[in-house]
Amino acid sequence: ARGREPCLCLARPTPKCYKKAMLAEILTYLTTPCPGYVREMGYLYEAIAVQGRYRRNRASWQPHLEQARRFICAVAEGCLTHETAVIIGSGLLLDVPLDELARLFREVVLIDIVHLREARRQAGRYGNVRIRQHDVTNVAQALVRNMAKRQQTLPDPVAEIPGDARTFSLVVSLNVLSQLAVRPGVYAGKRMHGLDEARGQTWSRRIVETHYAALSALPCDAVLISDFAYRTRDRQGRVVGEGSTVQGLSLPAPDA
Repeated sequence: ARGREPCLCLARPTPKCYKKAMLAEILTYLTTPCPGYVREMGYLYEAIAVQGRYRRNRASWQPHLEQARRFICAVAEGCLTHETAVIIGSGLLLDVPLDELARLFREVVLIDIVHLREARRQAGRYGNVRIRQHDVTNVAQALVRNMAKRQQTLPDPVAEIPGDARTFSLVVSLNVLSQLAVRPGVYAGKRMHGLDEARGQTWSRRIVETHYAALSALPCDAVLISDFAYRTRDRQGRVVGEGSTVQGLSLPAPDA
């Protein structure tokens, strides 16, 4: 821990600044259009939290965001066709080179389970950029529905990328692979009585595997940007723990 982080508008955080940020987040939560199950499972809350973390940690996040954008641009420029580019996990568009994609492709489709106002506003500046609210695992809404009916069952993940795959020139899975099973897993753990850890982990792994299999089966260029492992170090820098962030999924050696 490095103590309290500086906020966006002041060198040091103050109660007034924290209050202003909190009010802004509450307003965003109340006014963001999204289906009920998205709120129920915490996706909207998490999107707002990510936005806040980015504002506090902008400098330390920047190298990763820039590297992601550069890699996407390099692949995009080399695509055989430039019909439709699909970004899965477009989020706040922090790691999406939207200017370049909109220039290169006839159409750009931004897919995420929730889009905040800033992302919608930015996408709206382009005539060939479309936003799609969609759960690419198809488990979130089904899980909420099962719990409402008191059905203690975990829905099977079904990977689905909306649109006509014949027009896809590029599909990018952007920093979501390790996150796809997180919210469903937390929600199921709280709402399902007697859900044992092994069953939950098996289900979470299926969610991750299904998404990766769908990317691998695409006939167009596909890019996967994701964390895949974690390491924990002590104060002396020694590794004291490590493991997979993608449910043990075996991935090929990364290009970068």
